[in-house]
Amino acid sequence: MHIGLLFLFKFIPKLKKLFKINNELLGIFYMMLAQLSFATNDMLVKIIYQNYQEIFVLNQIIFIRGIFACLVIGLFLFLKNQLDIKIVFSSKKLAIRGILESLCCICFFIGIAKLPFAKVYVLLSLAPILLTIYGAIFFKEKVRWRRWSAVFLGFAGVVVVVNPTDLKYGYYFIFPLLAAILLTFRDIYTKNIKENFHSLQIAFITCLIVTIFFGVLSIYKFYNFNSKEYSIMFLSSFFLSLGYIFSIATIKVTLVSVTSTFRYSVILWGILFGYFIFNEIPRMNTYIGAFLIIVSGLIIISRQKQLGKIK
Repeated sequence: MHIGLLFLFKFIPKLKKLFKINNELLGIFYMMLAQLSFATNDMLVKIIYQNYQEIFVLNQIIFIRGIFACLVIGLFLFLKNQLDIKIVFSSKKLAIRGILESLCCICFFIGIAKLPFAKVYVLLSLAPILLTIYGAIFFKEKVRWRRWSAVFLGFAGVVVVVNPTDLKYGYYFIFPLLAAILLTFRDIYTKNIKENFHSLQIAFITCLIVTIFFGVLSIYKFYNFNSKEYSIMFLSSFFLSLGYIFSIATIKVTLVSVTSTFRYSVILWGILFGYFIFNEIPRMNTYIGAFLIIVSGLIIISRQKQLGKIK
């Protein structure tokens, strides 16, 4: 597998030269592949969950998937001479980041398990909007009427998606919203880490802490998976690792301001996987709400570019 990953990153730059692809297009391509990889990972986790229909099975799935993912990412770092085990035991800040990621995972995967696939991604897209609110309240950042309008538009989108008059899936919509809040805290905390860690090292340590966290939780109840389910978990870990690697490749080839809007492509993958894998047809309110949230996010991102906060 590691040979395949190395081949991938040696082959794509050659394609870039062959077809004369500029860095901006390559960065967008990487970003969309990253979101596709993450969505594929989530889809595979949901497939295993549906065999059991018990929330507690998620603990063991994420634990085993995490072991595989740590091996893949660790091997990739080792081959690039960037694997430093000392960081795992010396950085309290990265440990806290890993705990925030773990809590986010709990909320996110409960949402994945209990809600339509695309709806989870739509609600999770609230994170950039929450960042604006956090900056205004805690960092006394000047937020003018355009961004406040975008914030209200985003929350209107959430209300439309949730549709309080018809809670078909109960109150499980709360979990992806909590995941968005925790994701916001994680991103803000990451910005305050001054040490110069390699992005893939951060991904490895985070993955390791999440794996340990869910390993402890999985003690509560043990499940006997079959060989097919283990294979799916291994495949899931591969796509998770691929998502991390493509995310880092995105940052390396072009500016975040170019690719940030394409994070929303995960909603497209969510709709496609939901329809073709889980036979889910999103309701009209999901499409309308997604449109409002995406427009809101794009307004905020555009304004941040103008202010020079996204480079």
